[in-house]
Amino acid sequence: MCDFLMALGGGDEVGASAYYLSVDGIHILLDCGARLKGEELYPDYEKLLYEMNDYSELDLIFISHAHYDHIGSVARIASLAPNAEIITTEATKRLIYAQLLEFGRISGRRESDGIKNERYRKAQLLMERIRTKPVMQPFVRHGCKFTMMPAGHMPGAVMVYMETQQRNLLYTGDFSLTSMFGINEMKLMEDIHLDVLLMNMPNAYQEKEVWDRVISGENIWKTKSSYNRLKEVIQKQLQRGNKIYLTSRSIPKHLDLFFFLQAFFPEVPVYLEEKSQKVADILSEMGYQVYGPNIHIAETISGKSHIIVGQEENREGCVAVLFDQYSLHASVSEALMLIRKLAPETFYLLHAHPAEGKLSPEYALRILLPATQVVQVRNGEKNYLKRREKMKYHQIYQAVMEAERKVAENQLREEQKGKVKTTGEWLAIYGSLSYPGLHPHDVYDKLQRISGRHSCISYEEYCRCLHSVNLDSEERRRYVLSIVEEGTGLLKKALDGKKEAVLQFADFTGNLDQRDRKNGKYYFIGKYMVIFMILQDPDLKNSSYRSIAYTFGARYCNRVLRTIRDQLIKENGLNRKRKSAKDVLVATESVLSESVKAEKMATGDAYEQLLFKYHNCKNSLELVQAMLDELNETVDETAAEAKNTAIASFYVKMNSETYGHLLDSMELVERRITDLKKDQIKIPPQLLPLTIVFKQLMKFIRESGITPIDRTGREFEAEVEMLEQYTYIGEPFQCSEEKKKVVVEKPGWKYGNIMISLPTVREKEE
Repeated sequence: MCDFLMALGGGDEVGASAYYLSVDGIHILLDCGARLKGEELYPDYEKLLYEMNDYSELDLIFISHAHYDHIGSVARIASLAPNAEIITTEATKRLIYAQLLEFGRISGRRESDGIKNERYRKAQLLMERIRTKPVMQPFVRHGCKFTMMPAGHMPGAVMVYMETQQRNLLYTGDFSLTSMFGINEMKLMEDIHLDVLLMNMPNAYQEKEVWDRVISGENIWKTKSSYNRLKEVIQKQLQRGNKIYLTSRSIPKHLDLFFFLQAFFPEVPVYLEEKSQKVADILSEMGYQVYGPNIHIAETISGKSHIIVGQEENREGCVAVLFDQYSLHASVSEALMLIRKLAPETFYLLHAHPAEGKLSPEYALRILLPATQVVQVRNGEKNYLKRREKMKYHQIYQAVMEAERKVAENQLREEQKGKVKTTGEWLAIYGSLSYPGLHPHDVYDKLQRISGRHSCISYEEYCRCLHSVNLDSEERRRYVLSIVEEGTGLLKKALDGKKEAVLQFADFTGNLDQRDRKNGKYYFIGKYMVIFMILQDPDLKNSSYRSIAYTFGARYCNRVLRTIRDQLIKENGLNRKRKSAKDVLVATESVLSESVKAEKMATGDAYEQLLFKYHNCKNSLELVQAMLDELNETVDETAAEAKNTAIASFYVKMNSETYGHLLDSMELVERRITDLKKDQIKIPPQLLPLTIVFKQLMKFIRESGITPIDRTGREFEAEVEMLEQYTYIGEPFQCSEEKKKVVVEKPGWKYGNIMISLPTVREKEE
């Protein structure tokens, strides 16, 4: 499986933060928020079921802080994912509990004792699931190291630092570089090395003029935070003799509110309405210093200028100010400062609503940090994560693709007429794999914007291409994507040098043309996968390989994957199970038979029937051609294998006792001739022709692929376990730890990976 990030909510919006991360086979959810309004209050958790068999496979849930847009669906996802470990700080856990337990009472809703008891029971069960971790203390889960770091923003808020096998990631949550009234401060680990930054930045989209000022080094919000601006608004009204009605409906925001009043208005009378008094009591019980000498109960309001704290929309005779719209988010200057400090390879922008006519941080980072790739995350779309290190056998992949690129470019020059058609096919496949859940019309519009000159087909033609490659339904698109991701993941593990993955990839390439029996068509897995590799996978894609995607059909793509497979098998010295020629012929017959059955099932008018028959014939022909290639490959490999076996058998006999161990004898003669020359002993003239014959024979043997395993005369000390690959002559070993001096008497021989004879060692006499 390819590692990726997907926003279930809170990607290209501010609210319902929930970010699904799949890394190293671990399923992680970062935050589980909700929206305050709209038809869909919760994140789209159903999308998780496209990536796992069941919610129970979700491993970890991290909660960055206790604001509603980050915790609003914690109870829902906790009930769906019973096995997931929920992790946060102690302060955030207590604030979650307060909100779950006290919501009904604080909101003033009338609830029966039964509802209250059920609410209490569910809150208690959830609290038992939540595990708290201290900040700045790493811990390990599922082979990955995690560290929570203070994020500022509010008490208990954290960033989550993840150190995985292939990359280091940091999820910021909501953060602030500025301390909130002296009670919390953002703090990073020393020597942090970052590959991927997942940053919440609700104020990301700004006018060009703003970014230009930030780029120039002007921190335009440093001296005037949102709370400073709120302070000015309230001061002006109090100076005019007006009364302020300061409202908030959030328990965590009440905490901000009380700290704000203590910091900026310690001498101004503050009156609490009943509901806000209950919130103050809860926060006070949790250990927060929210009460001061200037805070009173609302029933005893004096006539002079004052501030009333409540939860209604307004109050007669007062100037209403909504506190919830103010928060301690980092300014764009501060956010940019943090990005430059961390210098990630890839920056994923979250929790930000793209605004028409405004620019994202990409505008500034192109100038200040050009090596960093900026990606605006959108809800429901996959963002594949790039590895830190190249694969061990990446050169094998590059060599194969480079060879195919040259072939493809020649085809492009020769076949200009087919360019539009094949472009349509790769666009259909690329669009389907990139946006499997979107309607084809929406995908087509996206492709029109990103494909440039290559998008030269109409929407009608695009739909016909979707039908041709069997990707004209969401179900089929998601099914194909899951197989392609699996195959690509196996390929990358194989390129890492993992022998088990090489064999698994070999099995995968044995079934690249899968039957869609329900639809009466085929899935061309090889073709889909090659396009995915070239255009999407961050570790394998290369713009210079695009010509392959434009021109190659299913049979070519199958051959590309099998060529890579064969190179990997050879490099790792493995043998794979191959289909027999009979198996391939039976499969070919099945293709033709099912193709005929499908044609008989064609429906619609004459044109639709003809179109169906055309596509059916085309697909069947491609499959038959692919199977013909496989048949030729099987026959060639079988012939090569028979040849190798025959050669090996010949040399086995040649080196047997029956024929006087000829290989060993020739090696012995060659070695002695070499020794004579070294000792400057002149060989008699009558023997010179014989030495020439021996040299020619040894040259022939080595060029035939016959190589010695060891060197005659080599002496070494060995335990019995070290001699498992030798024929040993001498007294038996008394124990496994006993060591004996041995000398190589016969070198042993092999042909490729086929053993001809084991080397022989003799115990050396003292």
